[in-house]
Order: sequence, then C-alpha cells, then structure tokens
Amino acid sequence: MAKRRPARKGRGGIIGTGLFALALLLMYAASSLGLISWGSESRLDLGAEALPEQGLFVAYIDVGQGDCAFLACGGETMLIDAGVSSAGEAVAEYLAAHGVTELDYVVCTHAHDDHCGGLDEVIGSFGIGTLFAPYTEFDSSGAFTRFEDTAAERGLYVTVPPLGSEFTLGGAVFEFVGPVSDWGSDLNDSSLVLRVDYGETSFLFTGDISSGALEDCALIGGYDISCNVLKLGHHGSSSSTDAELLSFIRPELAIACCGEGNSYGHPHEEVVSLLQERGIELMRTDVLGTIELVSDGSTIAMAA
Repeated sequence: MAKRRPARKGRGGIIGTGLFALALLLMYAASSLGLISWGSESRLDLGAEALPEQGLFVAYIDVGQGDCAFLACGGETMLIDAGVSSAGEAVAEYLAAHGVTELDYVVCTHAHDDHCGGLDEVIGSFGIGTLFAPYTEFDSSGAFTRFEDTAAERGLYVTVPPLGSEFTLGGAVFEFVGPVSDWGSDLNDSSLVLRVDYGETSFLFTGDISSGALEDCALIGGYDISCNVLKLGHHGSSSSTDAELLSFIRPELAIACCGEGNSYGHPHEEVVSLLQERGIELMRTDVLGTIELVSDGSTIAMAA
C-alpha cells in the first residue's frame, strides 16, 4: 500500500533530461511550448494495453459526458471518478485490460452522477485500498448512495481527506488542495481538487469546481495550483475556467472530458477561445477518445 509522505513543492520545468527524455527528443520533435508536440508523431509506444514500467501514466478515460481518470506509477494505481452508472462496466474493462486487479486509491470528487455513477461497479470489481470523497454521506444523490452502499458491502469506508494531506503513488506525490471555501448549495464547489507531482511535472484534477472556488485554493488556502496539464473543471464549462484562473494555473495542456454532441455545449466556445489566446493546447475526449499521457518526471508524451 502506498504511504503518506511530504510532497515536493512548487512547479518544475519541463525540459527533458536523462536517457528517457533524450530518447523522446530523438524520436519526437519538441514543441515551441517546451512539451513534446501533441501530434501523432509524439506518441510513446508502450505496446497494446501496456502500462509503463517506469514513469507516471495518466489516462483521461472516455466515459462520454462525465469524468474519469486513471493514474499508475511504480506499480501503484489510482482512479478519479468513473462517469455515469452505465459507464462503470467500460471503466472496469479498461482497467482489467491494463492488468489492474486492485486500486490503491479511488477518489470520488463529488456526488454528481456523471462523476460517481460508475464507481459502484468499479469498487465491486477490484480490490480497493483507500476511498476518498468530500463527505461520508450525501442522501440526495442516488449515485453517491449506491457508491456508499457498495463500499459498505465490501467492508470499505469513505475517508474525507484533510486539506493539504499528501500521499505517495509510487514515485509520484498527490496532494488535496481544495475545496477551501464553503460550497453552500453548489455541489460542484464541493469537488475535491488534487495536484499530482512527478519529478518536475504536475497534473491538476478539478472535478466540477468553479473558477472562483478554485482560485480560493491559492488565494485563501495558499496552495500551489499551477500545473503542466489541467483537467478542465466541469467538462470545459465557462463557469470553471476564466482568464484570471489560467493566470494562477499556467497550464500548457488542457483536457476537456466531455461527450460528443453533448447538450451543454461543453467545452464552451469562450473557454476554447481563451485557451487558444493563451497558447494552451486543448485535447478533448469527445474528439480523441481516451487520452493517455506518460511523464518521465521532466517530459510528458502521449502514449500510443
């Protein structure tokens, strides 16, 4: 089981160093942003359904209009959300295809169905270490209640992580940096926010939290929310991404987890335009399907 330990603070650079990075630089052209170009020529071939033996693997799993991310590092694994209930089986199949038999951590960011709906299928199918959620019960959400009930049947209990708590995932470290402010009646703003660091690279997972509440993580909480790769809040909604927030985060790549032709118009056009103006690359699961990235600690590349 992974153990809790202090994290390395601050956001590092992304210029490749070492043999792994040198190999990537020889194989793929570097982009003007410093990260490897996100085009098809920059894919790191891991082999069919393989997880890397070294480095941090991060997959933004296509669950349609919902969120799901899988991380693996040093033989340890974490799942963040699992889409709607009907997506649970597909998530379980993805994990099994990658040789996963147990998950060290499962994170439910908040009680909306498009995030926690598929989690009961997942925790009923795999060995689970620690379950994280922003609360231990939420009666008005049927999906969250099913998640709780399935966990209880397996003898598992929900842990509400203290703000600033840090845990290891193999050679990576993740920290819970939000929410820091009262979410009131807005369930989206109850979303757990995680910053994952591996070497000099960082990833931010934001659930559906709004831009103001995420800014509070830095302004009130004093947490570092900068990153190289940002999972856009609320599927790319304009309520979760604005110019001021991007000035705090300064990502180079943004991921929109959304369904093809979704009725919400996610990601919103103003967000797409803002990212273009800032020179931030956008990748979308509704266009690309599941997006798989690999970090060696200094360079991030797409997996084949």
